[in-house]
Amino acid sequence: MNKDAMSVFNAYNEALIQGDFEGVFETMADDIIWHQPGNSPLSGVIVGKQALGQHLGKFAEKSNGTFKVITNWVSSNDCFVAANVTFVAEHSNGDKLDMNGMDLFKIENGQIQEVWLFSSEQAIEDVFWS
Repeated sequence: MNKDAMSVFNAYNEALIQGDFEGVFETMADDIIWHQPGNSPLSGVIVGKQALGQHLGKFAEKSNGTFKVITNWVSSNDCFVAANVTFVAEHSNGDKLDMNGMDLFKIENGQIQEVWLFSSEQAIEDVFWS
């Protein structure tokens, strides 16, 4: 187990739970690469903290601030940390998203370098964010 990777992930996750976005971004490399899956307006590869901040803000905007990620369990292997998550959101019209997924973090030099996200039902998620 890469304790350094787990301690970085734990700092990221704790900041996320607290809504401390400054703390979340402190765990990330300046040139972080974020792989958002699917075929929605929010899909694609985002590079850098500033672009990622803008990207994540769109989730809050499109969900009226209801978007939340809950970590169910986590495991590490060398510089990788895999987190099984549930993510929830709600539109103002009452449409809800409640889905399981996996987030894979590459953590090196004490920072999150790259993140890949996976949804259990990508087509449903694409419709929700479109």
